[in-house]
Amino acid sequence: MLPQLKIHGCTSQATAFMIEDYPYGRTLRCRRRVWLEYKPNHGFRFVSQTEHPIRKVWNKPHTSTYVNIAACMYLDEQGHVAWTGITPYTSATEALDFARTFGPKCEGSFRLCVWAERKADYLAKLTATSETERERDLKESEIWAEVSRLMVLTGN
Repeated sequence: MLPQLKIHGCTSQATAFMIEDYPYGRTLRCRRRVWLEYKPNHGFRFVSQTEHPIRKVWNKPHTSTYVNIAACMYLDEQGHVAWTGITPYTSATEALDFARTFGPKCEGSFRLCVWAERKADYLAKLTATSETERERDLKESEIWAEVSRLMVLTGN
């Protein structure tokens, strides 16, 4: 799924992406703000917060699970805010798709660049027990190297 609009720079309540007309219960409408929060040693997580439509105060924020390398928000085909991220368990092809789609506009792009470079070096030096495993490791190493190159070439 390709994003219709990439959302970047929304990293706090003050810089959040604002949705002016969001459903609140069955009949009411409210404002909703969303952002990607970063904490050292944890990573990035998606945060959303609605405003009470009658009292006009912000409700408690709702947070997602952390992803430790990189993350990005975007609008999907229906115009809804969505987000995606990179963790140590993300496959090389998924990371390549992420890098091609979001590039340096994602939060944590430098972290992804460094992670991909180190992953490529590790896989290139890995000693495999069979020729098939060695070919697989080298192919994956090339994909991670491409992820790193994309992040460097596009502005990191």
